[in-house]
Amino acid sequence: MKASYNWLREFVDFRLPPEELAHALTMAGFEVEGMSRTDNDAVFDINVTPNRPDCLSITGIAREISAILKIPSRSKQVDIRKQEGRGPEVEIGDTRLCRRYAARLITGVKPAPSPEWLIKRLEAHGFRTSLNIVDITNYVLLETGQPLHAFDLDKLSGRKIEVKTAGPVKKFHTLDNEDRDLNSEMLLIWDAEKPVALAGIMGGLNTEVSSSTVNILLESAYFYPSSVRRTSKSLGIASESSYRFERGADINNIVFALDRAAALIAEIAGGRISGLTDVYPGPSAARHVRISFEKINSVLGTVIPESFSEGILADLGFEVEREGGGFNVRPPGFREDIQTDVDVIEEIARLYGYDRIPATLPSIRMQPAPSGKKTGIIKPIKDSMTGSGFYEAINYSFFYPDALDKLNIPPADSRRDLVFIKNPLRKEESAMRTTLLPALLNNVALNINRGEKALRFFEVSRVFLPSNKSLPEEVVQMAAVCNQETSASLWQTRHDGFYDIKGAMENLFKVLRIRDFYLDQEISGLEPYLHPGKSCSIISGGDKIGSLGTVHPTVLEAFNIKGNLTVLEILDVEKLSRHISPGTTFLSLPRFPYVERDIAIVVFKDITAEQARNEISSIDSDLIESVTLFDVYTGKPIPQDRKSLAFSVRFRAADRTLTDAEVDSLHRIIVERLINKLNAELRS
Repeated sequence: MKASYNWLREFVDFRLPPEELAHALTMAGFEVEGMSRTDNDAVFDINVTPNRPDCLSITGIAREISAILKIPSRSKQVDIRKQEGRGPEVEIGDTRLCRRYAARLITGVKPAPSPEWLIKRLEAHGFRTSLNIVDITNYVLLETGQPLHAFDLDKLSGRKIEVKTAGPVKKFHTLDNEDRDLNSEMLLIWDAEKPVALAGIMGGLNTEVSSSTVNILLESAYFYPSSVRRTSKSLGIASESSYRFERGADINNIVFALDRAAALIAEIAGGRISGLTDVYPGPSAARHVRISFEKINSVLGTVIPESFSEGILADLGFEVEREGGGFNVRPPGFREDIQTDVDVIEEIARLYGYDRIPATLPSIRMQPAPSGKKTGIIKPIKDSMTGSGFYEAINYSFFYPDALDKLNIPPADSRRDLVFIKNPLRKEESAMRTTLLPALLNNVALNINRGEKALRFFEVSRVFLPSNKSLPEEVVQMAAVCNQETSASLWQTRHDGFYDIKGAMENLFKVLRIRDFYLDQEISGLEPYLHPGKSCSIISGGDKIGSLGTVHPTVLEAFNIKGNLTVLEILDVEKLSRHISPGTTFLSLPRFPYVERDIAIVVFKDITAEQARNEISSIDSDLIESVTLFDVYTGKPIPQDRKSLAFSVRFRAADRTLTDAEVDSLHRIIVERLINKLNAELRS
């Protein structure tokens, strides 16, 4: 908003030089971003916040200066004594979008170039000048903040005005000589036959005021802000009028601005002014805000006298009535932004002076938020995964349902019971996600396409699963992906990263004290997006708590990923927390030596090393300290349908040195258990 120093002085008799006035406005919440000098005048460029449309005018800024400097302000007086005939016929067809419409006829005008003082004032404020009638409407807009429009009366069919939506009309030719595409909800100004203006935005070329105009209809109205905003944005038109209507004009200022412009037109361009037509179907009810003196100082941390607060509000045009320990406030009509007591406190604060409010820290009793078992393990999970070399990814909670097709999720799977978003920003984010994997796979694809190959990502976040309640069930899951670098490296061994991500899982379970778990390769429990021969379920306490494995080639192709990719997915962090051991038992360091024996067995290929290890560990003996797999072998002389597993078993007693006889006896028990339970054979 540009505002002339000399023009402001016509309303407030201040003596501050321009630089000091600019500082005073800035400290009161109206930042002066720049100032230019012109012809013994200064023009301020003031940043007016969107909630203060009342200050998009010289009158509004002057009103603030009056309150800041505590100098009385003057107002322009308008007295149209001689009125000839009735005003124009006006009908508001949509009172929701147009709450008030006022108009006068001015006949016998003489359009011509504007006087020099008017041209200079408009040009100083960034306006192009035209004929005097148009220039006067812009001048009054700047002065009062109320947009106006002048129609050539003789071009209006029926010499009447109707305010209604476009309906079936699809095109309208505006003053800037452009054809505009309309929709049925846009508000237009009509004469008896046709549209003549986009309400609150721009007039039509078909009723433009020109040098041959003799009679005009002058309009002043209130259009609903959101209606003007939608139309302006849809058509790509921004005007001085739409800028003000979008933020909210002063409905009580409409007739004054109309009369001010009519009087100036009659003075400068001649003409006779008709009577007033003012259609105002439903005047707004007065707003009241109740506020206490105690709350003012409590919020601001000040000790402002009651009379001072009351005086500030009175200077700003508020009606104030004391009551008990506070007062009732009635904001003026041009302050639609004042809705609550906190809004009133803000007004007191900025006029009192932000620099006068002491900088003190609030006194609050702080205590940590309670941490549940589920939330308490999220940080250890993240710490463990980052410690294993994985980077945390943070993705949106939305995804596109097609992602489930890419993952081979079957139609009957509950993860297809989605919660859709009513107004998604784009179709790729149209539903709440039921799995973390699509986003992580997209992260991998994005990085691979940009030349990054060695990738380790994980995410801990909520998914939204179906429930029998009104809202979906929010479940915290964890998922990790690992893509190995396939280029030449120091190490000659090539692998797809399965054991890297398995090691990260084992580290995680060690940190969380989850000791009772095993990997199950039963096909019936595997996820459809994993390779059936290279994946497994993670089982603990009889519950499936996750999956581990290589992504199926068709899934990789669907996500445009080349190579091999391994995935670790914890399906439910809360379920995981149920399997955490209750505590840690600390034992003294062993005083007696251990004895180690190796066992090599031949088993069918469908027997996992984990099964064999669990069979050994489950023997009821305090002497078995650890069981470690150190070799897996297939090939001659082992039959094709079998494999060799070799374990190192460590024995130790806490109170003595073990004898060979004790170890031999326990070793035989282990061998018999493996033969009986797994149909194993000792490898010779």
